[in-house]
Amino acid sequence: RFSELCYSGHKKLGRLAPRTAVVAFSAQDVYALAEVMRAQRGGCAVVLGALSPRTRNAQVAMYQAGEIDYLVATDAIGMGLNMDLDHVAFSARRKFDGRNMRQLNTAELGQIAGRAGRHLRNGTFGTTADLQEIDSEAVEALEQHRFPKIKEIFWRNSDLSFHGLERLTYSLDRPPKVAGLRRLRDGADHLTLLALSRDEEVRRLASAPDLVRLLWEACQIPDFRKTLADSHISLVRQIFLNLVQSGALPESWIAERITGLDRNDGDIDTLTARISHIR
Repeated sequence: RFSELCYSGHKKLGRLAPRTAVVAFSAQDVYALAEVMRAQRGGCAVVLGALSPRTRNAQVAMYQAGEIDYLVATDAIGMGLNMDLDHVAFSARRKFDGRNMRQLNTAELGQIAGRAGRHLRNGTFGTTADLQEIDSEAVEALEQHRFPKIKEIFWRNSDLSFHGLERLTYSLDRPPKVAGLRRLRDGADHLTLLALSRDEEVRRLASAPDLVRLLWEACQIPDFRKTLADSHISLVRQIFLNLVQSGALPESWIAERITGLDRNDGDIDTLTARISHIR
């Protein structure tokens, strides 16, 4: 960037200037902060990974059009969303990374704080709500754009073999041949494949390269629900079996899963869970 990014300290939610994004690291915190912002400032958009792309884009468009002046979001705003932000306010510095609750490092903070300003326009970042301050070392790193050098890049083989389940698994396990690359730990899709590879009926049906490829594509369906792993594996199994046996997902099968979700009552957590199940 060709502009300055400066730390402005702590401000209460009610004193944040327009064109501000408040950042939290859980859906529950995002919605709680959004309720406070709406009560005090009259309206705000919400952006988090649990929303569908269509809903997320609609929220961003509402903010960009100037219909509302505030945004409450997870760190999703640090990944590919370019918005007209003047200030980024962190309400927390700790997040759950899928395995552990940990503090964000300076590079992660910089990725998010850097949404403010951009290119030739200066921006600011600071704290709000329960997060009082960001330590001076982190502030200096963000303002000076100085971050630790990246020594390794996570990598996974993309040249996969679909000539049998064993060959697909072997090609996924293949280590990198280039220094500086580190094999990505088994992702959710890989673990789902390993589980279904032990299923007798799945093994019988995945008997040709095009069917092995279809199974792998089914395994790559994201687990939006974030419930028990066995539940997601069972869903992927049913999808694969239906596609192999019928060529499509039966309408009755889909309708069964939508029944009970097509409701708009309940609290925020309940509504968010229903959205995740629909996805």
